[in-house]
This record gives sequence, structure tokens and C-alpha cells, in this order.
Amino acid sequence: MATFVFVHGAFQGGWVWQKLTPYLQSQGHAVHTPTLSGCGFLADADSGKVDLTRLIQDMQTYLELEDLRDITLVGHSFSGLICGALMMRCPDRIRQAIFVDAVIPQTNQSFVQVAGEQFAQMLEKHHLPDGLIQPWPPMVFGIPETTVSWFQARLRPFSRACFTTVFPEEFDPHKVPTSFITCTETVSPFIQAMASKAEQFSWTVSKLNTGHCPMITCPRELSSLLLAQLPR
Repeated sequence: MATFVFVHGAFQGGWVWQKLTPYLQSQGHAVHTPTLSGCGFLADADSGKVDLTRLIQDMQTYLELEDLRDITLVGHSFSGLICGALMMRCPDRIRQAIFVDAVIPQTNQSFVQVAGEQFAQMLEKHHLPDGLIQPWPPMVFGIPETTVSWFQARLRPFSRACFTTVFPEEFDPHKVPTSFITCTETVSPFIQAMASKAEQFSWTVSKLNTGHCPMITCPRELSSLLLAQLPR
């Protein structure tokens, strides 16, 4: 059986995977859904001081303390940067990586540099005091009306520094076996462009006809795609 480690995106927490994990656990797979510093139930007055380097260290320490090896590492959206760093730092612990509508790291570039000017303008529009960024509107996440209240109640402001910290590693897209799942109804142009970049790296690319958060909108279908990526 596989060991899945899921890394959530910006503004979210480990809670975002709760509709997906039963499908994997029911088939005997181990599932880890850690919450990053400054996010979810760990959000506090110092959340705005967290940066990308801290979040990467969070996850590296988590893998070490939980003694996790031979894992399937799954990153969504922003956390593609975290997973990319883990691929470089501890490839011996990672059996494979799966990017779910996630940002693919670029050496010497921050999230905002990879995303481009349109994202930089959105970042300024959602600026809050104390180094924080207000969560994006529900339509950016692709959340349907029936789930918006549940989803928005759990979002928390996210540290601006996480978006502006330069990716701290020399990224090698072939360090560990990696695949990509793209969501065809994602509204963000730069996230949509990640699928083409994955193809350039010769990663296997699969599609889901849904918005940016398939773990919420179509968890059964996402679980099937994740399981299909496992080595036979």
C-alpha cells in the first residue's frame, strides 16, 4: 500500500483534504495531511512572518520526525514550491511526486515572479496589515455555491512573504518521478500554463474537468487519478 503525503495550498490547511482522504484510506493506503505554519488552526498573530523557507522546513521536519519514506508526495497550487524543494532536499524519501494544478518551481524565482504581473496586481489588491494577504474570492478556487460557506469559513490570511521568497533550490524536474494533474476549468492563466511546462519536462499529464480545488469538487475522481499514478 502507498503512503500519501498531501501538502495544501495558500490560505488553507490540512482540513482541505478531508473529502478526499476516505477514498484512499478505504483501500488501505496511509494518508498524511499536515497543516503548515501560519495556516489553518496554526494561524496566529505571527502568521505574517512566515516565509517559503519556513514552510519547506516544516515539511522536511515532518517527514523526518514521522520517519516517512517511499512516499507519494502530492502538492496543490502554491505548495508545488514546497514539494519541489523537498524533491531536491530529500529525494531518498520520495517514491514519486504528483502536482495537482500546482505551481512548478523555477530556479531563482519567487511565486510572484513565476506568476507574472497580473498576479502581482492581485497580491496588492488583497494586501492586509501585518504582512498578510486576504484569501482570494471563491471563484478563483473554483468552489461551487453549495460549498462556499463551508470553504470560506476555514480559510485564513496567508503570509505575503511566502509569495515573494525566492525558491531556495536549484530545481531539477527529473530528480524524482513526477506527474501532473491539471484542472481544465481553473481561471488562473499562469496555473493553466503549468500543464504545458509539465509536458516540456516529459511528466505524465492528466486532466480533470473541474475548477482549481478538485479535492473538494470531485474527490472521488481525483482519488482515482492519484491511484492510477502509482507504480504497478
